[in-house]
Amino acid sequence: MKALKIGLKLLKALLTILVILVLIIVIVQKVSGNKVRMFGYGVYTVLTGSMEPEYEVGDMLLAKEVAKDDIKVGNDLVYQGEVGDFSGKIVTHRVIAIDSKIHTKGIANDFEDPEIEYSQVQGRVISKLTVLSAFSKLMNNTVMFYIMVFVPFSILIFLDIRDIVLETQEKKAEKNKEAEVIEETKTEIVEEKTTEIIEEVKEENKE
Repeated sequence: MKALKIGLKLLKALLTILVILVLIIVIVQKVSGNKVRMFGYGVYTVLTGSMEPEYEVGDMLLAKEVAKDDIKVGNDLVYQGEVGDFSGKIVTHRVIAIDSKIHTKGIANDFEDPEIEYSQVQGRVISKLTVLSAFSKLMNNTVMFYIMVFVPFSILIFLDIRDIVLETQEKKAEKNKEAEVIEETKTEIVEEKTTEIIEEVKEENKE
């Protein structure tokens, strides 16, 4: 029973962490529009198929700030688009040439992007976050979103209700036990008093 309680507490803690992480990821991604960076690092979600098969839609990438002189042909850069259809968008494309400006292109695209300045670069992709990518793809599916958020949330509510019910039952059991102890004590006192009276009566009768 003790092991079961510990297991349920661990499950509750894990589910709480999961729900919080889901909410944080969803809120940050929606509010920031893929623009949040911390300590020179940023996490970005791939929104189009322009980099397939390297990166698929829904993949989450970790990018790090990069010095201008460290950018090389073949690097995958995350940058802020400023021209035409790219304007205002966060783009992740591969460097294909470098001169006075940086030339990039999506792997799956037929045409090169508008040239970009170093000032537009957000960072260089250093890793695809496999676990978060799988999670992100699930989140993009409406059904899976509700399953990932509301199922753990529902289980948490169930566990909370269960804890309340068990606590209420334990308190009730303790009160019943206390009442039984009090009743037994009263009975013992009555029996002792009765025995004393009987003994006194016997003594008086002997006299």
